Amino acid sequence: MVIRGRRIDRECISGAVIFICIVVIILSVVSIRLLDVKVSNIELVDRSLYTVVTENGPINVSPDDVLRIERTYSKAAITGAPVELDRIYTIKGFIYISSLDSFYKTGRQLINSIDSEGKLIWIRSNKSEATESKSSWSQLLNANQKTVQPFNYAIGTPFKLATLVFLVLSLQYLALAIGGLALLVLIFPMKLVAPMPAQPFMKEGQEYGPEEEIVAVAK
Repeated sequence: MVIRGRRIDRECISGAVIFICIVVIILSVVSIRLLDVKVSNIELVDRSLYTVVTENGPINVSPDDVLRIERTYSKAAITGAPVELDRIYTIKGFIYISSLDSFYKTGRQLINSIDSEGKLIWIRSNKSEATESKSSWSQLLNANQKTVQPFNYAIGTPFKLATLVFLVLSLQYLALAIGGLALLVLIFPMKLVAPMPAQPFMKEGQEYGPEEEIVAVAK
């Protein structure tokens, strides 16, 4: 009973922690959606200057402002047609464009002016992927990922709200980590209690033979 009681307590605590983490994750997702700044248009102003029109006003972006470009491909849920999703990381925030957007052609023009080879991941570096080994190029990708982290918010987000976005994201990652650990404890409970020794009367019963046990019962 003692072991069972401790196991139930651990399961209740793990369940409560998982529930709290799920609530925090849901609230953080809703907060990110509310804090997100949408892009309504991308316009070509000059040969190498683009204006990104957001909910908070226009922002000028040049190819020199771009730090990283990521291209991914997926399929639309209804039609099944291929959809290209591009994310452009700049020193003013990231720009998320889809091939379904009306301004996608201008966004691709901005991307092609920087990366004409169509790489899945393009980074601003003095070194080329063709001249570097796989390990060195992986290190450059990781270093570039750390470089763009301070700008990992939607372009047009005010500085004060950008700080709030980072706080919400940190809470989300923390909730995911704690919830994962609690789930592991719930699925694979640790045996913190040593097995209880055999009872004395059981040992005494084992010392008697079958005939002696029958005689003892008859008495």
